[in-house]
Amino acid sequence: MKKLYIIRHSKAVEYAPDHTDFNRCLADYGIEKATLISEHLAKKVRRVDLILSSPACRALETAKIFAKALHYEQVEIVTHESLYHFGGIDRALKIISLVDNAVDTLILFGHNPTFNALAWHLSKDFREAMPTSAVVGVSLDTDSWDRVPGMDGTLISYLTKRNLT
Repeated sequence: MKKLYIIRHSKAVEYAPDHTDFNRCLADYGIEKATLISEHLAKKVRRVDLILSSPACRALETAKIFAKALHYEQVEIVTHESLYHFGGIDRALKIISLVDNAVDTLILFGHNPTFNALAWHLSKDFREAMPTSAVVGVSLDTDSWDRVPGMDGTLISYLTKRNLT
């Protein structure tokens, strides 16, 4: 049994002429939102084996906030350029399929629209939107990440700021 958590980055600062999209970091509200949701996720997740994150500032900052709440060493977060330059769910599924099978619980941090499409693809039970900081957890009935692309998983969590209150 594998567990995959798909987490969209938190709220970033607005675009500015002196910042590229890649360098947009979290707004204060985004830090608060990610902290709140990560604390709720930490009540449900016992262990995380691997965190993969887009290297974009807003995604990596979100990953670090969640890592802290989940007692996962921030230095162990693996950035993956393809999580920023996705190119659709086929690329996302390829990244997942290459994860070592010793990993049972995987968390991905990245961007929409790919993450919302990925969540819809992996669980027929999930048909919601993924606002910033949203977490979609899917349980997959397999022992191998390379079997995930064709699977229909079971929705085990959907966390947003709105559904926590």
